[in-house]
Amino acid sequence: MRSSAIRQESHLETDGIGSMSIAEDIRNSGKLTPHRFWSRDRPHSKNAIENWTFAAAMVLAVFYFASSLYFASHRLFWFDEVLTVYVARLPNWTTIWTALAHATDTMSPVYDMIVRASDKLFGHSEVAARLPSALAMLGGLLLTFDCARRLTDGLHGLIALSLLTCTFLPYYGYEARSYAIYFMLAALALWVWIFAKDDKRFSAIFFGLVCFLGVSIHLYFVLCLVPYALWEFSRWKPWHPPSPQLIAGVLGMMVSIGLLLWVILPLARQFSAGFWAPPSLFALRSVFPQLFPDGLFLLALTIIWIVLAGGKNKNAVPEPMQPAEAVSWLFLTIPLAGFVLAELKTNAFYSRYFMGVLPGVAVAFSCWLWRFFHQKRRVAFGIFLLLAIWGVAKQVAVTRHPELVYTFPQEAHIRDYLKLAGLLRDDGKRYMVFSNPILYLEIQYYAKQECVLLLWPSVAEEADTARLERSLAQYYPLHFWTPEDLKKHAQETALIRPSQGMLDALREAGLRTQVRSARPLEVVYVQ
Repeated sequence: MRSSAIRQESHLETDGIGSMSIAEDIRNSGKLTPHRFWSRDRPHSKNAIENWTFAAAMVLAVFYFASSLYFASHRLFWFDEVLTVYVARLPNWTTIWTALAHATDTMSPVYDMIVRASDKLFGHSEVAARLPSALAMLGGLLLTFDCARRLTDGLHGLIALSLLTCTFLPYYGYEARSYAIYFMLAALALWVWIFAKDDKRFSAIFFGLVCFLGVSIHLYFVLCLVPYALWEFSRWKPWHPPSPQLIAGVLGMMVSIGLLLWVILPLARQFSAGFWAPPSLFALRSVFPQLFPDGLFLLALTIIWIVLAGGKNKNAVPEPMQPAEAVSWLFLTIPLAGFVLAELKTNAFYSRYFMGVLPGVAVAFSCWLWRFFHQKRRVAFGIFLLLAIWGVAKQVAVTRHPELVYTFPQEAHIRDYLKLAGLLRDDGKRYMVFSNPILYLEIQYYAKQECVLLLWPSVAEEADTARLERSLAQYYPLHFWTPEDLKKHAQETALIRPSQGMLDALREAGLRTQVRSARPLEVVYVQ
């Protein structure tokens, strides 16, 4: 057993914390056992026993991938996704970078070019634009499973994967935005940090490359370096430099930010002051319930099962927490660091910006269970079933009506409008006029009539969103009206869900209005 443990250690010799690596910490703890870490020397019998966990992981991951594509084919694009698609379909990549430099969107040009490639390869559709995210979610699930499996065993790897399916990952995992790729790269970074090979130079370059890609996909990926930095800081000794991995990660992020600097800075300066999701203590308290929507309930059921199935074992002594688990638990600090960043600079604080939390917490939870209950397989098996069934049940429930899943309530009005489009056309209404810029862009993407956003000086609704659309209009044909334009085409105009401010402004301008339809979508005619 001792020789087997030494051989397995050789796969983990990576400089994880200053002058002492994670592998060295494990060796010094004296707790490394053959089943704790994966190696090619693992007995064939144990490989055979755990074959079913590989199959189960693949089945679960493929199920979430397939169901995500099904949802993607039934859900209409919402505002942020429409922006992604419009930018991705610009003539060439230089136009994409130029458009983003003029603040047409808040995403990275790298992600837009990924969507562009998928859109060209598979055709202009909701599925094509969302396919990169669905694939990234699939990869992130399997990476997290493998990470936990190597640290514990296959069953606890399944627990880590199943825990991810009970978070908000399945919801954002197929959006035509960069969050799923962000999640996958966070899982890959954790995998590289823990399971780097003997070549420290290679592992540092690999980790730096992942950090470079992560920041190029989403700027808040910089927060994923916080757990590793905190871990090394807690173990720091005077005159010892940081680990090569941490140095490479910082350099990779700095290079990525430098390449995007001319795009990001104008955008950040333009939108940060009035961003729709500013930091607050309430928002900070809400982050974890949003990351883990059913977390408290599932934790209660987990504890109940542990009490019922754990039994008594007076001789059982939990193993000490290993460095890999400790680093993974520190992923919980990412939202806290994000709050500080938002307060000091970005003014942007929303739960989906912290997708990088999920892989670390899933791995840490599975390691914690293994330390305390690895001798009682029924405990782990019951928890796996609880999490897997809960996640699958929620996913299956959504398949019944995926078209009714909305990021924001106004998305329901897209389908409402499409139902009324024929009636408006029969009434001779050529122009659909909006005061809400979000609803305007969403319906404009699907409408056959000409859609117009009314820019009334006294009706300053969602000015930042309207500014995005005015920037996008330089590259894509969007239509804006002044009050004079509205008066000129009053008889051919239908107001779609007008705000009270718009109606008041119309009355002050001497225009009369008549409600044509109140439900499901308010439509007002101008007379």
